[in-house]
Amino acid sequence: MRQIFQTIFCVLSVLSVASILILGILCGWLYAFIGVGAAILFACLMFLCKNGNPFRRPPEEPHADYMNSDEENDRLNGKK
Repeated sequence: MRQIFQTIFCVLSVLSVASILILGILCGWLYAFIGVGAAILFACLMFLCKNGNPFRRPPEEPHADYMNSDEENDRLNGKK
């Protein structure tokens, strides 16, 4: 699923870059910044899909708890 989103955002980024010249010629160069902003946004989303979410917390390791049974606590603590 991640590669599908990465490909979609890559194509959208390339299309946004291609639209910069068309928007600049037809609508004025001020409107070309819409294409620049879209290209930057889609490129950032593409790299986010490629590298994963940097803000995601690492999974918490299980620890001994009073709610666990004695066998589970011994297993988590490394005792047999």
